Amino acid sequence: MDNRKISKLGTWGWKSAFVSTSMLSTVAFIQPAGAQGLAEALDLPDELWIGGRLKQGVGVYLDRDGDDTVWGPAQFTAELQAEWTPNQNVTVISDFWLRGDWYYQLDDSDMGSGIQDFTKAPPFRDQFDFLLTENGSLALPEPYGDDGSESEFLDDFEEDVIRELSILLTDTEGRASLKLGKFQRGWGQADGLRLLDILNPQDLRLRGVFTDTEELRISQWSASLTLDMEPLGVSAPFQAIGMDDASLELFFTPVVRHSEFVINNPTPSSASSGGPFGFPFPALIEGQSGFGMPLLLARLNEVEPEEWEDNEIAARLKFNALGGQATLNAFYGFQDLPIIVNTGGTLHIGTFLGDTTAAGVVNVPLDLPSTIGAIHAPGQYVDFIQSLAAGTAAPGDFPLIPFGCLDILNPAGGGVPCSATTDFDLDYTFRQKTFGFSFTRDMTELRLGPKDVSPVLRLEASYEVDKPFNRGVIDDPFIPGQQAVGTPALISTRADSVAYRDQISVMAGFDFNVWVPGWDTQRSSIFTTTQFFAIHTEDADGLLYQAPYALTNVEDTQEFMTQTYSVGLFNDQVLLDGLAIWDMDKGGVAYRQRIDFTAAAGKLKPRIEFGLFNGKDEQGLLGLYRASDYVEFSLTYQF
Repeated sequence: MDNRKISKLGTWGWKSAFVSTSMLSTVAFIQPAGAQGLAEALDLPDELWIGGRLKQGVGVYLDRDGDDTVWGPAQFTAELQAEWTPNQNVTVISDFWLRGDWYYQLDDSDMGSGIQDFTKAPPFRDQFDFLLTENGSLALPEPYGDDGSESEFLDDFEEDVIRELSILLTDTEGRASLKLGKFQRGWGQADGLRLLDILNPQDLRLRGVFTDTEELRISQWSASLTLDMEPLGVSAPFQAIGMDDASLELFFTPVVRHSEFVINNPTPSSASSGGPFGFPFPALIEGQSGFGMPLLLARLNEVEPEEWEDNEIAARLKFNALGGQATLNAFYGFQDLPIIVNTGGTLHIGTFLGDTTAAGVVNVPLDLPSTIGAIHAPGQYVDFIQSLAAGTAAPGDFPLIPFGCLDILNPAGGGVPCSATTDFDLDYTFRQKTFGFSFTRDMTELRLGPKDVSPVLRLEASYEVDKPFNRGVIDDPFIPGQQAVGTPALISTRADSVAYRDQISVMAGFDFNVWVPGWDTQRSSIFTTTQFFAIHTEDADGLLYQAPYALTNVEDTQEFMTQTYSVGLFNDQVLLDGLAIWDMDKGGVAYRQRIDFTAAAGKLKPRIEFGLFNGKDEQGLLGLYRASDYVEFSLTYQF
């Protein structure tokens, strides 16, 4: 490690020592209670249970800035849970937790500016020094902002600290149950990818897709009503069409949240940093020339559903049929990842870097038509980039933007430096309308392996109507027959930049308990799950997987495969657990391995975990995490 990283180690070291000492002191204090159970130690009544956990991790990231290894993650969790059951009809649950990452950001000496520098040679993408990868190709370090507070402590009490605060009311005859409060509900059968498990948004701030499913879901204030048809006396119509033991769940969410993530943004308008699990700063490119876009920045604004006015509703009919268990699902809610909508911009006279606070800078607001004209009109921004690519640009050809701005090909001609910031809404108000089904069946007709084990079949499918996508290709607003490609396609009207397509997703998989032939001392089976996914989008040409990442197109049919396994060793004192995700079309691969140990009568749980990602720049979700490989050791104390 160089001196810069050694200094970071020193900064991290005292924080880690403080946390570790505090945690071990707390463990020592509650150890006598934990050994016999906290409820017994506190002499709590039988109807009240209290428990929780303390967890602290320390690790390294393996491939930051080329081949460098840097400290992190150092994520922590402190959780306190309680359940009170005064009688058989009422259960009250509370669950509060505090999470974060002590080593939440990189030193700003490791951060490059995300602004393309026109003083460099085209394609203007070497503002931060190029790095040489192992195969000799050129690569850029990931740019970061210098404010990692969003991930250091997830401490907003209502949104982050309250994990569950609910009351469950049940009918003595088993006819109905009603749950009210803040909680989560898991639907679906899929591992690693979501088809029907869409009632709750996802928290991608700390560990991305490798977070445990229950911790990945964001709890919401909701109401869930479940009706059991047979005790209600209305099961006959369902049984007549082969639906046995039918129950109906109705779900209502009056306060809607979206998925949480941090964009690593080094620009003056926002200096946010989510570290290696933040979404990377997008590569701003002009898609026909392939050049970077100098002098152009972006300012982001979130547009969210109105509380208590914009609601989500869902329903699930659950029943037994064909020797298995099936569900029919419907969801009417909101997209949990944003659609990008351009709303205008600002011209900065007196700076090439969009610095609104620099001395002498004049900031001129631009409405949407003016912003579109400054980018797309003949003789303006896109023409300038494309002429550079073609080698036809000449001094005096491109005033670029009026107001006396410097001709960047003819600095001697006079004028002042100029740059522009485009305003984008991260719009979460687009509706999601999804229907689907799932089916699970123990295939007892098949007996495989040395112990004649039957596999379990899992099927899941969803159909989303009018799913919104940003376009990566639009018709040029000024020149008939010409197209704008890449980032400039986002600088357009809402009608031009957003498309709606139906999308069908299908998953087929098997669970299987593996007994290895010849392994005579094998005490427990290796539980495995193999799942295949196909996601078909109608008329997918020119659509973006997720804006503003202009390098990521939507496939007509996107295919994935996931594989999990878990096995206990040494009387289950050691547990191996693995998860692999393969993006079969874009070539991305991710793998997470956990090695869990058990000590102190199951109260103390050390863990070694590593995660590996391999993908092309901005190609799908795995590509976003392509430089986020990590190894972490953590210690959890449960009480």
